[in-house]
Amino acid sequence: MLQLQYYRPTPLEAAIVDFYRKNHVKSPQDIDLEMFAWDAGVWIHYSSMPTTHIETDHNMYSIIVDNRLPWELQKVQLAHELGHVLLHAGRQEFLREDFRALQEWQADKFAAYALVPTFMIANCWVEASSREQQVSQLAYHFDVPETFMDGRLGLLERRMQALAAEAQLAAAIAEERATYDYSYRNHFNPSIEYLVKDGRVIGRRRRAAL
Repeated sequence: MLQLQYYRPTPLEAAIVDFYRKNHVKSPQDIDLEMFAWDAGVWIHYSSMPTTHIETDHNMYSIIVDNRLPWELQKVQLAHELGHVLLHAGRQEFLREDFRALQEWQADKFAAYALVPTFMIANCWVEASSREQQVSQLAYHFDVPETFMDGRLGLLERRMQALAAEAQLAAAIAEERATYDYSYRNHFNPSIEYLVKDGRVIGRRRRAAL
């Protein structure tokens, strides 16, 4: 079973989950990106041309989805373009390449959280004999391409690893701080730090030089 009791969503994921809960979106079958777009004032059109988004008027946007693609891929591209509209409104052609790459990464994360929210992964999780089987099962539940689901699980795994490392660091700091009140560095040798308890120096330790 997927253990998420210590999971903490990112601000972007939290905003998406809040929207879903307000609109009673509880399962993969409830996810309706067109409803999401409608709420944001974004029009969606399906046409035989490459997927993109355009500004039709001041602060008014349309997303064109390539209807020649398989339905699962149309959903992913729609979510990606919706992420661009919601996160990166305005003209982007003058941005440097590294900023454009950052925006693509952010739109990909929006698509991941919108199409496969973490709390729904937990609800749909079924033990599998391999990662490939787990990916296949979840892709079926969420009606997304297996390659997309593989990337989504990778995103979740990295988030959980980061939270675990953060919790371990916090525990180590708390344990260490419990033995003294505060510390300060030697003015003449920054690699040495003194530990103070109840106003008295109770020890010293070597730290990396500044």
